[in-house]
Amino acid sequence: MTSVTSAVPTVDIGGALAGDESALDAAASQIDAACVNSGFFIAVGHGVPTDLVDGAVATAREFFRLPFDEKQKVAPPNFEDYRGFLGLDTTSLAATLGDNETPPDLCESFNVGRFDDPEARARAFVAGAEATFCPNRWPQRPAGLRLLFERYYAVLERLCLQMLPIFARALDLPPAWFDDKVRDHTALLLFNWYPPVAGSARPGQMRRGAHTDYGAFTVVAAEQIPGLQIRSNGDWTDVPMVPDGFVVNLGDLMARWTNDRWVSTLHRVVIPDGENRARDRVSVPFFFQPSYRALIETIPTTITPQRPARYEPVVSGEWIAAKSASMLEDEADS
Repeated sequence: MTSVTSAVPTVDIGGALAGDESALDAAASQIDAACVNSGFFIAVGHGVPTDLVDGAVATAREFFRLPFDEKQKVAPPNFEDYRGFLGLDTTSLAATLGDNETPPDLCESFNVGRFDDPEARARAFVAGAEATFCPNRWPQRPAGLRLLFERYYAVLERLCLQMLPIFARALDLPPAWFDDKVRDHTALLLFNWYPPVAGSARPGQMRRGAHTDYGAFTVVAAEQIPGLQIRSNGDWTDVPMVPDGFVVNLGDLMARWTNDRWVSTLHRVVIPDGENRARDRVSVPFFFQPSYRALIETIPTTITPQRPARYEPVVSGEWIAAKSASMLEDEADS
């Protein structure tokens, strides 16, 4: 696997988050170029404490190494609820692209939303969309997991909200342009665990099959173990591993919102070669999504005579739910 770092640039957002106007312009320009080119960049200077990330990763690994029967106690009764533990042979993200021949992903996950907070749930709740607003399912072990994961969620939530003015500057929008669209956001935090691969995997099997994300954007903390790749210029390219960097990638909804000025790119997690094959790996994606009721209309600054508006308006939550439903249908048919 070879790396082409130009496809996924590193962007220092520290000055922009601190309110430095020149740093904001620089970060916005770099992010715009990355989002036009690949929809991926690596954010440094984000201010998230390293010990928080390391602690969350270590605690997640401790959970995933528990006996299966104990983990299964916090599995959702229905897959579409998507809170708690999802085991091996549960998902095949390549199936979202209609590839039903791909084996299940070599991945377990634990999923956390924000709607344990009764005020947030009452304010955001939409009848008929109960799966979006499920409470979390918390395990008894490891001790302290809930408090740590809730803290991680809150810190990543704040980071995503702080990044929105940089995105707004990149799109020639006022700093608060996104605020009313994300006030009751439906962000989802996942802890993914890729177990060691001791023998041969099934033909075509990966840790995560090729897919695009659904929502606005995703902020991922991952251990410095290779495997994440994006589809760039017709080839699969490794995403660079940058210590203390968050991989940020756009989802389909943001591509639609920006009239395809910004792109949502296929990515996957392959089984690495050599000694890394026998190492387990934890990644922690935070999927930032607008409020369920947010109307996603083409951002005016992305409409030009050469690029008229390509999409009809959609309701954010309805559109994401429909994408998720297609995954469930593909899973049922595979």
